[in-house]
Amino acid sequence: MKSQTCQRKNNLNILLIAPKGKKDSKTNQKPLFHMALGVLVSLTPKQDHVEIIDEHFGDTIPYTGDYDLVGITARTIDATRAYEIADRFRKEGKTVVLGGLHVSFNPEEAAAHADTIVCGEAENLWQPLLDDAREGKLKASYNSKDFPKVTEIKPLDYKRIAAASKRGKVNNTKSIPIYVTRGCPYTCSFCVTPNFTGKLYRSQKPEDLKQQIAEAREVFFQQNGKNSKPWFMLCDENLGISKKRLWDALELLEECDINFSVFLSMNFLEDDETIERLVRSGCNMALVGFESIKQSTLEAYNKGHVNSAEKIAGVIERCRKAGLNIQGNFLINPDYDSYEDMEELVRFIGKNTVFMPILQLITPYPGTTLYHEYKEKGLITDEDWEKYNAINLVIDSKAHHPVEYQHKFMISYYKTYSWKNIVNRVRKNPYPMLNFITSVAFRKNLQEQLVTFETNNKLKNSNKLNII
Repeated sequence: MKSQTCQRKNNLNILLIAPKGKKDSKTNQKPLFHMALGVLVSLTPKQDHVEIIDEHFGDTIPYTGDYDLVGITARTIDATRAYEIADRFRKEGKTVVLGGLHVSFNPEEAAAHADTIVCGEAENLWQPLLDDAREGKLKASYNSKDFPKVTEIKPLDYKRIAAASKRGKVNNTKSIPIYVTRGCPYTCSFCVTPNFTGKLYRSQKPEDLKQQIAEAREVFFQQNGKNSKPWFMLCDENLGISKKRLWDALELLEECDINFSVFLSMNFLEDDETIERLVRSGCNMALVGFESIKQSTLEAYNKGHVNSAEKIAGVIERCRKAGLNIQGNFLINPDYDSYEDMEELVRFIGKNTVFMPILQLITPYPGTTLYHEYKEKGLITDEDWEKYNAINLVIDSKAHHPVEYQHKFMISYYKTYSWKNIVNRVRKNPYPMLNFITSVAFRKNLQEQLVTFETNNKLKNSNKLNII
């Protein structure tokens, strides 16, 4: 059912929604708000009323509310749920705008569920869209390519975000999201960034960043000890494209007196001075894409000349001694990784007490070069977007039975969170309480997913077989 067009109105009542896919993981690592919605709130004129609903926190969706505009953002794993919500609002006669990563690369699919779709970054198109909404003249689509290029980072209005959301103050075990930089000049085949935020690398102005951190601390942080600091999750695609840029960012963050987590390239962590600067500036953990410990696999990913299992182990130990947790991200590919390779990775993670390891089945997300390559070769076997959470096998596996391979992967992933591994990483890594809380949450989530998978596929329960 087509919704009614917005009537001329000076003050809009806007609802922004972050949907949660049915197979999205349960984690205490989720940031306080969805960054895309935080950006939209900050861009919206003051005369308009904005409200944020985030299903990741269990917010109830007010389908019968009096809204002039309902905006929904969607990652691939959230897309099906986003469409369900959009369809329901349209039946209620509301005007729906769909945007986000998935919508940007699947506009025709999304268009069936919305009055308007948004493709790409919204910084320079949101105001024109709202102006059209006021006049009751919304277009069917708004593409960032048709507007001036986004060349700077718009500061977030944390006070307004706090007022728009249902989130209260948190202690230093929950993260507040922020950008220091946007964009990435590199073109990794499995990454969507170059095709969404683009290759133009831009940084926050120092005073803007300091003001946002101070404001976020005021509205979101609850002191839970004399020396406790707020924890910010840096949502940068690539904080450091060069050592100088990284060091400049770290000097600025050190002045802000916070703790933070960050995505970082391994090559920066082979330098003791950079590690020292990270710790000094307040970095409590860095997520690093190691991808694999198998040399032939690293070479297939064009990383064999810079990475090896020995180098990875050395980096983890060097950072640990300096007081920095390294969260390792490992990619499992049925074309390259055997069952024994998975077992070897589990042993490696246990031996090196890797902080909060992440294992992912290779997943060709729409918008990536990888997706186009797999699609052209007919290797994508499932486009149920609910399964695009890097735990489900959605590509062809010629050497392995797909259900068996996914089961083995899930068992291996769960093993990295055995009680023995959790105890060891709590004992040996910095920030023991953070290690414990996050590890237990991961273990519970992985166990639930494994049990569900075994039940759905009529497999014997791993716990009863003492496999784990």
